[in-house]
Amino acid sequence: MNNSDQKLSAWNIKKLFLGNLLVGLVVYFSIDHGFKTPWDEQIFFYLNGSLQEGRTLWNNYWAFTNSKIFDSLSGLFLASICLWYVVLNRKTSFQERLARVFLLIISVAITMIIISRGFELYYHQSPSQVLTPFVNINDLVSWIEVKTGTRKSFPSDHAAISFISVIFMWRYFGTSYGILVSFFALINASPRLVGGGHWFGDVAIGGVFLAFMVTIWMIYTPILTVTRKIVCWFFAREPLVSLSKNWN
Repeated sequence: MNNSDQKLSAWNIKKLFLGNLLVGLVVYFSIDHGFKTPWDEQIFFYLNGSLQEGRTLWNNYWAFTNSKIFDSLSGLFLASICLWYVVLNRKTSFQERLARVFLLIISVAITMIIISRGFELYYHQSPSQVLTPFVNINDLVSWIEVKTGTRKSFPSDHAAISFISVIFMWRYFGTSYGILVSFFALINASPRLVGGGHWFGDVAIGGVFLAFMVTIWMIYTPILTVTRKIVCWFFAREPLVSLSKNWN
């Protein structure tokens, strides 16, 4: 492991403090407004209003990207990127690449636990349930039916996972991975804004800052060092030793 790897997994109290302070200030100033921004309603009416009769390609695109099928494909895409990085990126050792991917997986798992447990009793209706006029995409597309509303829209899990992937891949995987996943994040986080399932604040505050909060604890603490040691210990025996050498 070189010096740059060590720097990627050490304590950084200053950045950890400043990052948590930023998240705390955002929560403090937005909680009284229901975690909404001043532009939530305008953004909803503009995006949702773009769904109109006669815009077949446009309507079908947003119907598909709001579907469970697209969610599954998104997960498969991220998994493929991680597999590509582990197998074909030879700039670092196999164990190091695997540790970084595991750290991303741990971060996503922690985020999902925070969303499911921490906000279990927090009811935050999506714009489709409280604003009119609302264009229901199911009235325009017949080949698929999608969910357009929920009583618990905050925070956006799609946005949180997407932006966690962006932060990790920019930092640990490299620029090309970061650029690719940044485009993916925009595509993955936007459909619910159009379909009415999320407010802009659910994405901008809930998704982005939740991702930021989780990743600063992953990045600016030695958790990567611990993960790396576990991976190295696991691959220190045959036949895993030979397997890891083939991928170095």
